[in-house]
Amino acid sequence: MKKQQLFFCFLALFFLAACSGSKPETSAEMPKHKVPYVLNSNNLFNRDSIEKALTVADNMQKSESRKMFMLGLDLLANKNQPETSVEYFKEAIYFYPDSKSYLFLFDAYLKSNNYLMADSANNSALYAGGQIEEVAFNSALIAAAKKDTANCLANLNEAFFYGFINKDKIMKEPMFDFVKDKQGFQALVVANFGDEEVFTRKLFASYLKFLPDLNLPFEIPVDSVAAYNHEISFDYDYASFIPGMLKSEFSRDVSNSYMVLGKFKITNGHAVLYKMFDVIADTLNPVTTYVITYDTLGKTISNEVISCFCSPLERKSCAIGSDFKINVTSYKTEWEKNPAEAGYANNKIISNTETGKEILVLNTNNEVIRESKEELASSKN
Repeated sequence: MKKQQLFFCFLALFFLAACSGSKPETSAEMPKHKVPYVLNSNNLFNRDSIEKALTVADNMQKSESRKMFMLGLDLLANKNQPETSVEYFKEAIYFYPDSKSYLFLFDAYLKSNNYLMADSANNSALYAGGQIEEVAFNSALIAAAKKDTANCLANLNEAFFYGFINKDKIMKEPMFDFVKDKQGFQALVVANFGDEEVFTRKLFASYLKFLPDLNLPFEIPVDSVAAYNHEISFDYDYASFIPGMLKSEFSRDVSNSYMVLGKFKITNGHAVLYKMFDVIADTLNPVTTYVITYDTLGKTISNEVISCFCSPLERKSCAIGSDFKINVTSYKTEWEKNPAEAGYANNKIISNTETGKEILVLNTNNEVIRESKEELASSKN
């Protein structure tokens, strides 16, 4: 009888402990995937495995990688949870090991004070096609975190040698505060940046060189306005030349990604085309195409929308002629089923009906001006 009583006592204590024990709160739950990995934890930082994975990953794996990357970015940038974000950046890499994911994994490790893993992620970014000057700069950050003056300056010098040109990224980095009064640091800055205007011209010239050339006439047809390639993104060294790209905050459900289209020659310089992708949860993502023009120092003169997947019901196409006239056509999209009731999954587009036209012109002052605008009768129905 006593044994039976003891048994029930232990059983009661077990259930009390199970019920009362509080589970640690997590800010995000790792989703389950049906898509296979191309890497795993054993070869996450292996050069041969990374290079092979980049060649075999398919579009579904790249799409899963992007989703995990955005979740990690939200945790790192918006919620200040670098240790939690590490797992999401690793998941992104397991699906597709691009250099951007490794660089943000580096940042997450660095902010978690895990310098050994930060170094592994940084080196892997190079294996994944990252720029050597960016990797050298990150190595300087690791040395700075350790207050290692000699290696910090040596890695900064290497970054400059390979073409690092982001002055603000260096001067505004608080981790470098401990070396900013050192003669070696000051000599590096003066030798590599010198006069502010000279530096700005150098940065703008590098930006134009980075952009691929486009030939006119150039067209984005109505069925391509939503097309977006996340692999053709802007280098953040050039963020000052794209309005809005310098914003450092990411909201929980919305952030922007920027895609390079290219540049074409105009009367006095170049015009640049780029796309902005709005990452909005639980809907079809808006994609907007801009034409932007600059003065000789890279200051924005005009930045105009010329095409968009504005919403599931509205879109705009564009055609740019060799005379620098931009024909923009607006459309209303009709779906097989009412999207408000049936949603967009497995829903088909029946037609795109023209609702308006406008003509923009790139003039000799590098300004984009509206020459004409016409609203069609169909837009009023």
